[in-house]
Amino acid sequence: MKHVVFGLMTGFCAISATVTPVQAQNYAQEVTHSESYMGEDLPPASAGDEAILKHIPDLKKTARGYQNSCGTRTDPRLRMLDLGGTLHDAKVVYDPDSGCWGAAGGQLTILDGANRVVYSESVGAILVLSSRHDGVRDLSFGVPGMSQPIWIWDATHHQYKFLKSIEE
Repeated sequence: MKHVVFGLMTGFCAISATVTPVQAQNYAQEVTHSESYMGEDLPPASAGDEAILKHIPDLKKTARGYQNSCGTRTDPRLRMLDLGGTLHDAKVVYDPDSGCWGAAGGQLTILDGANRVVYSESVGAILVLSSRHDGVRDLSFGVPGMSQPIWIWDATHHQYKFLKSIEE
């Protein structure tokens, strides 16, 4: 914090103000101290979760369970997660099929309280950061590679949007 005094050259008036410098968000530190949830460790979805799972675009209910967009039978996982603000009642759904979704290990989808998709990508884990945008917690996702993607809430478009990648 800096104390700055402004003065007028031609008068006897002085204005004093305390200025706090704006600091850049330290996302690398945020990621290190985040709450993380591995997709494969999320609890299995139950029969009572059918009303939620029907909103996942890549899942289809069949007589034998659920099938993903690759046509593979899958056992989706689901967790309720409070992300704050308008996503205080979010749901995280994970399809654990690396054969379909590649090295990330599965497809992770986040639904809002009205079961609208606000994020969906092939990732292995969700990291909930303490920083917020529009009252909703920022996120990062565990993906294979040398950088960590940071996603922030965009209330105008009611979805998460990519902000930047940070080097690990």
